[in-house]
Amino acid sequence: MDRRKLAHTDLTVSRLCFGTMTFGKPVDQATADRMVARCLEEGIDFFDTANAYQLGGAETMLGNALRDRRKDVVLATKVQHKMGEGADESGLSKRAILRQVEESLKRLQTDWIDLYYLHQPDPSVPIEESLEAMDTLVRTGKVRFVATSNYAAWQVCEMFWISERNGWRPPAVSQPMYSLVARGIESEYLPMAKRLGVSTFVYNPLAGGLLTGKHDAKSVTAGGRFDPAFWGKSLYADRYWHPRTFEAVESLKAIAAAAGRSLISLAFNWVLHHTAADGLVLGASRLEQLEQNLATCREGPLSAETVAACDAVWEEFRGPVPVYNR
Repeated sequence: MDRRKLAHTDLTVSRLCFGTMTFGKPVDQATADRMVARCLEEGIDFFDTANAYQLGGAETMLGNALRDRRKDVVLATKVQHKMGEGADESGLSKRAILRQVEESLKRLQTDWIDLYYLHQPDPSVPIEESLEAMDTLVRTGKVRFVATSNYAAWQVCEMFWISERNGWRPPAVSQPMYSLVARGIESEYLPMAKRLGVSTFVYNPLAGGLLTGKHDAKSVTAGGRFDPAFWGKSLYADRYWHPRTFEAVESLKAIAAAAGRSLISLAFNWVLHHTAADGLVLGASRLEQLEQNLATCREGPLSAETVAACDAVWEEFRGPVPVYNR
């Protein structure tokens, strides 16, 4: 298993980070235990969750699965989303962060969190207040390092400036969305991360499952991520379920077939071997799916011709949009 040193930390982690968004829905505890054990066998020691996943259910299940292996792993969770009705049950106020970390620690059955992500911006709270709360957690030992998810490049830069000015620990890791059909971070975000030394672990490398090639644009699979009736929201459908995205997927299918790869192999190994990302968040809803994903990630780099063909699909997909800077 390839590994990376996380910038601004003393942590070295596997390039595959196991994400637990499916824990509790649809993954049960017994399956979660087997998935975690299988990841550890494979050399994956980086685990990602969030308090919002199943309203704490995913954290609880991951805590159960890691109960006897806590010192062997790097554990990350997140804060921001609504957990209840009180003022400290959502958002990134200092009060909310200090309250929610205690709940996460209990559910995860641990005394410390290695990486604590600000899950997404909270426009109602000054970022200084959020960072001050994170610094408090770092100084008390409840959190080791600060991380961000779903922030723009300029916002991460602002966090660095504020942290430097106040003597606080800067964000060490970022977790943006990135895939063959969502490459927006290439223009500014990835160069920013390289310049500031922020490690980047990307989520949605399969575009919510669209890059499995199994979805039909004419019908949504019941119970899947694109089914708003199952998830109670249309987040993934809004993000990816569009005619032009399906056209890009069809083109990528043809490229994968010509390369003798599955579409999943094309998607995973493009991120792992042909981008500036340090690693990716890998998830699964079934044990068999996890095994397939692990095997696929072992297939290695793509040819230069295949990478160029993928780039051409992206250029056509995004259209002739001029950049604002030179």
